[in-house]
Amino acid sequence: MNTSPLTTFTRTLVAFFEDLADTYPEEKDVRMAAEGLKALKASNPRMILSMFMTSVYPKFREPVLKKDEDALIKIGHEVLSTEFSEISYAFWIFDKHWKGMSEANKNHIWKYCTALVLLAEKASAGS
Repeated sequence: MNTSPLTTFTRTLVAFFEDLADTYPEEKDVRMAAEGLKALKASNPRMILSMFMTSVYPKFREPVLKKDEDALIKIGHEVLSTEFSEISYAFWIFDKHWKGMSEANKNHIWKYCTALVLLAEKASAGS
């Protein structure tokens, strides 16, 4: 079965938020963001890509690909203190929990973030 880059991107983004919500059940905003993204994925997946490319990608791409956690922590704090959308919670993990996270969990997050950046580029190129 051959899935589109947009489908793969939205599936990965929703899975990322669900994993975060399961890992940090006390973070109700992350669970609500995951639920919002699932609903939007069903009705308008292209809007998720558009929101990601507008709100997250420009600030997120370079630090993710360089694995620059200091830059992402700073960006996460700035973004979460100045704007709100479900998609902006992609930065939340870096602002709130990164410093206390295990190396295994950090590696898992890096894999998700790298995949999301690359999948978003592929999905945007195919639109």
